Amino acid sequence: MKDESTVVKKSSLPQKVQELTDKGIVVLELLGEDGQKYYFRKPGRQDLNRYLAGVQKQKLARATTDLVYDILVHPSREELERMFDDKPARMLALNNAIQTEIGLNEDFDVKKL
Repeated sequence: MKDESTVVKKSSLPQKVQELTDKGIVVLELLGEDGQKYYFRKPGRQDLNRYLAGVQKQKLARATTDLVYDILVHPSREELERMFDDKPARMLALNNAIQTEIGLNEDFDVKKL
């Protein structure tokens, strides 16, 4: 028997998100301070390698933008671009949250032995 809260939550997802999760693809939901929900496909090694290659070429802004748009599921790219007109630094905040999820911003305590 399925948990009702799971069924309700799943049915309230955007169609594109639901299609990906039904295929077994991990989708990340990011909730903004304003209550806006953003959905991204969890980046894999190939996505990370492309991002790091862009950073290595000293094109951090472009690499960040490309990563966010490449894995974006919902809202559409056009909607997200309009949101960035109002708050352009939101791109960095989204990227930071995604990087944290995949371990790129993970902190470690270091001790010399």
